[in-house]
Parts: sequence; C-alpha cells; structure tokens
Amino acid sequence: ASGPVCEVEAEAEASAVVYVGSAGCDGEDKGCKDSPTEQQVIRGVEVFADGRLVALPDLAIDMQGMPAWMAWAPPADSGKGCAFVTRPDKNDLLALEPGPPGWTLQPGSSAAAGGVNPVHCAVTEDRKFLLVANYHGPDDATSSKGASVASFSINEGCSLTLVDSKPHSGSSVNPARQGSAHVHSVLPARRGLAYVCDLGMDIIFTYRVAPDGQLQELSRTKTAPGLGPRHSVQHPTMPIIYVVCEMGQAVLTFREGDGGALELLQTSSLLADGASGEGSKAAEIAMLPDGSALYATNRGKLNTVTTFTISSEDGKLTRAQQVEAPAYPRGMTLTLGGSVLLVAGQSKTSLMSYLVEADGTLSTGSSLTSGLPPNPAAFLVLPDSAVAEIDEM
Repeated sequence: ASGPVCEVEAEAEASAVVYVGSAGCDGEDKGCKDSPTEQQVIRGVEVFADGRLVALPDLAIDMQGMPAWMAWAPPADSGKGCAFVTRPDKNDLLALEPGPPGWTLQPGSSAAAGGVNPVHCAVTEDRKFLLVANYHGPDDATSSKGASVASFSINEGCSLTLVDSKPHSGSSVNPARQGSAHVHSVLPARRGLAYVCDLGMDIIFTYRVAPDGQLQELSRTKTAPGLGPRHSVQHPTMPIIYVVCEMGQAVLTFREGDGGALELLQTSSLLADGASGEGSKAAEIAMLPDGSALYATNRGKLNTVTTFTISSEDGKLTRAQQVEAPAYPRGMTLTLGGSVLLVAGQSKTSLMSYLVEADGTLSTGSSLTSGLPPNPAAFLVLPDSAVAEIDEM
C-alpha cells in the first residue's frame, strides 16, 4: 500500500496543534444533551503525523459563549497573527491574541457580528479583513431579518471594526429549513471575490471585496431547489469552486466565469449507490493543498467521509472512497500539510484522525474521546511555530 503524502524524516515526531470547539448538540440528534458551561471551552490537541492525538490540558480557554466557528488570521506584516471565534448565542465575534506561555490565546475584544447568529468566518487573501456569515436562526424561521454577510477590518491588537454588512432576504422550497435566508458560509477567493452560500435561498452569492472592505454583490447562482448550499472551497490553481449542499447531500462543481458568475459542471452525490439519504445531511468540505483530492462529510443516520479525486484537466470529481466517520461528523479539517484529516464526532464527543495516502484516499489513524469539549464541531489549526513554543512549556 502507498504511504501517507508529505513523508519526511522522523515523520512520527512531526506534529501540529489544533484547538477544538463545540457548537452544541445538533437539533436532530435526539439523544444528545447539551452541557452549556463545558461547551464554551475550547481545548487544545496535538496531532502527530502518524495520526496520534494527544489532549493538551494546559490549552483550555473559556470563550464565554458558544465557539461555533474559529478562524486564523496570519499577520499581514509582522507579529503572531490573530484568532477569531464566532459566538452565535451572543451574536458577536471574539478576537484572541496568541501569547505566552505556549500559545494560550488571550481573549480580547468582541464585536457585534453585523447580523444575527454568526456561524462562519474567514480571512481575505490580503489578511486585512474578516468576512462573516450571519445565519439567522432558527432553521424554520419565516423572517430573514438578521441574515447577512459582513466584513470587518482587522486592527492592531486583533480588534475588529465593522466595515460593511449586506442583508439577505428570501426563501426556497423546504419550509422546515428554507422559510427565510440562512447565510451559512463565506469563502474569500482570488481576484478579490467572496462566495457566500445561502442555504435558505438555495443561492450562492458572489461579492467583490473592495480594497477598503466594502462588499459589492456581483451575481447570484441558483442551485436546484432544496439542495441547501452550505460550505465551499476554491481549487488552488484552476477556476473551480466546490460547494457541499447540506440537504441535497451532494457536492456541486462550478467553473468561475467573468464577473463572478458560476457555471455548474457536475453534481456528485455523497450517497453510496442505492443508499437512502433520509435522516442524514451533509456538513463539511475540505481539499488537499495541491488540489488533487476533496473530502465531504455526511451526518445523521449516515456518518461518512467521502473521498473524491480531482481531475487535473477540468476539475471534475470522481468518487474514490467512502469511510465511516464518528457520529455526526460536523467538523473536519486538514493538518500537517494535508497529510492528516481530522473529523469531529459531534454526537458522542470524539475526534478521529485519518492518514491521507498518496492517492488521496484515507486510512484510519486514531481516535480521542477525552480532553475534548462536549459535542466538538469547530477547529482552529495553529501555525507551525506554536508546536515549538508548546514543547518548551
């Protein structure tokens, strides 16, 4: 069998540090019970290149709210960078500054989210702005008030200043999930663009992010009714966008066109042949740094990670593998240069590692069930310099 990608000498000693956060229980996971106080604490885990996972009890930070999503902003000029946390239960964003000892991330200022229930955020390529998706719950809401995409300037000391907020308003075919707009994610892309998935409207919005952070809507791309676009990634070299659709349990492949327009090339199901998607919904999407393989999770009755290989000719997907995942795999991220895939089991509070083979397929690494926040769903991968500092503690 082929070995994991990115092999280096003393591979077993290579490691990364990841903070894990909770988003609470999934509303459809009837056996799950929330632990509000413990769910507010993000906790550190060291991930080794052989898949080992070691809890770091000294890295435990109370967010004073639900840390549903976390993003890292590398420094624009000098310094250590910043971390940002969306807190949908407080309708705000929390900034954190890394500091001694061992990258303990000092909670700093907070900022109103520019909308209601922020569930996702990401940093622009120039590292100057944080873009935020305000979901606006509950899932069956009939008013879109509070659903928006917002931009914030990243200031010295990691504080945030609201620059712009664009409201979304609309609905689609499923009243239980799409009675109003639900902005689920924002993807800062090349050429100063940003792609925004609105699950409630079945639309992918394209915005231009101006040099001053102002947002200008350029186009709207409709999906098939009821698919529910959730999260997206951009291919590193080709003009291709991949979108995982929560309700449709599929990945859409789009070609980027002029003016931010998207052309649908392919729809790839996350369901095995003959399988029923009833009681399941898709969650996360991730892609190898070289753009050779893509991963998407499904959760509920079906708990899986599906591997797709990506054609270097046209960016289209071929399903290569489907593996079992921990129950309700809402969160997923790649670490160590794309050699280890982490999947968070929201239902049973577990973390699973998978080794990424040379062809992009996955082999099981190890699992961790202690030292985690209850119902993990969010990841913050720290830069490599964090490992050396923590090792010195």
